[in-house]
Amino acid sequence: MFRLMLLSMLLFVTGLRADEWWAWSSMDLWKSTEGHDKAWLFLGNRLDADDSSYVQIVSPRFRHALNPWLDLGLGASFLSIESPASGERHGQFRPELEVNPHFDLTPHLALEWRNRMEWRWNEEQPFTTHRLRNRLQLAWTLPRPLGPLTRMFASNEWLTDLHQRRLGENRLVPLGLTLHAGGHADLDLFYMIVSSHAQPSWRHESVLGTYLRLKF
Repeated sequence: MFRLMLLSMLLFVTGLRADEWWAWSSMDLWKSTEGHDKAWLFLGNRLDADDSSYVQIVSPRFRHALNPWLDLGLGASFLSIESPASGERHGQFRPELEVNPHFDLTPHLALEWRNRMEWRWNEEQPFTTHRLRNRLQLAWTLPRPLGPLTRMFASNEWLTDLHQRRLGENRLVPLGLTLHAGGHADLDLFYMIVSSHAQPSWRHESVLGTYLRLKF
């Protein structure tokens, strides 16, 4: 019965239609003996199925646990953004600062609130496209793993373009699954609805994503 439920959830996620495909991965680089500090490398790939535009991200990141319920984070993201349709390609550099509260509501249910400030520099453009990102995520860790399934989660992220003083994008994940991929690896599978504020209305796209995390 449990295997049938797991198979049904996996078929639901992988069978959804997608306008974009996102593939993320991260690898731990260092962790302090006490576990309060951590450094890792994040890699991201994003492909638009309609126009084949492609984004690559490389981001070294650092986290410090200020107390049991509050983390501070620093990051520096380097992006390559390519549009085969127009033949354009440019880079973006993004220094980032995070203040992230997180709370254990029950022994198995956690609420995470990520708040990230991005100072975005686009190649050959003024350094003015700053953005604030706020994401709430509710995650339920299974009391006992269901095969490889260890966690289910849902989240919503608001992205505010500060230079335009408006909400520019919303990213809703109604369903995400975390699978233990063996050893020190976990794999997230998620479905996302991305809503972009394109004047004068909103444009909506669907995303299928994976996130492979290697922890040592």
